[in-house]
Amino acid sequence: MKSNNINLQTTTISDFHKSLMTYYDLCKLKQKQHVGFWTKKITNLAIPEFVIPKEHVVDRTILRDKNWGSKAKWRDYMKSQGYNKHNTIMQMVDHDNMPDPLMDMLVTLPIKHPVFSLNIQPPGATVPAHEDTWRIWYDKNPELAKKYTFADACFFIVFITRQDTGHTFSAGSMSLTWEPGDVIQMPHYTNHATSNSSFTPKMLVQCLGIKK
Repeated sequence: MKSNNINLQTTTISDFHKSLMTYYDLCKLKQKQHVGFWTKKITNLAIPEFVIPKEHVVDRTILRDKNWGSKAKWRDYMKSQGYNKHNTIMQMVDHDNMPDPLMDMLVTLPIKHPVFSLNIQPPGATVPAHEDTWRIWYDKNPELAKKYTFADACFFIVFITRQDTGHTFSAGSMSLTWEPGDVIQMPHYTNHATSNSSFTPKMLVQCLGIKK
């Protein structure tokens, strides 16, 4: 795959995962071309009562020890700016372990081939500004990733907990406010970040998939 042939319209998600730093570079170009708001509110969903078994909560700390592959340069940059495994703590409930009441709500969203991840950010944690690479979606849908491009991608965030003082979500140049159940959509190339300087956990669902 020659680099001058890589683009967000025709290069598949699968092929981009062989060259993720190229994907980041192309996202930066799209951000410079972006006009208007970075997010739009789609709807508000009624958040059901649900219970998360402890065994379904896994570590998704941003700078955890793992094989970074083609993103090693990005890992090294985050570390050079002071981020580490202690200030980027994140917990996650995987799509396959999503509580049934929550899954019943999420499947009403207008998205094909979705992969949902419940992110739990504890007090004191941050997620550095970044663009999502659809790694979780790609791992669950390797064959579909050979068919679709990022131009086909659909990206929703569903806020689960109320916004306490210190709960933040930034998208592009926007700092969001929300109520529980708010669903926002943003382009796949959006640079976004979150933090929690409150005293309560912040929960949201990342929804990755393909446009209907």
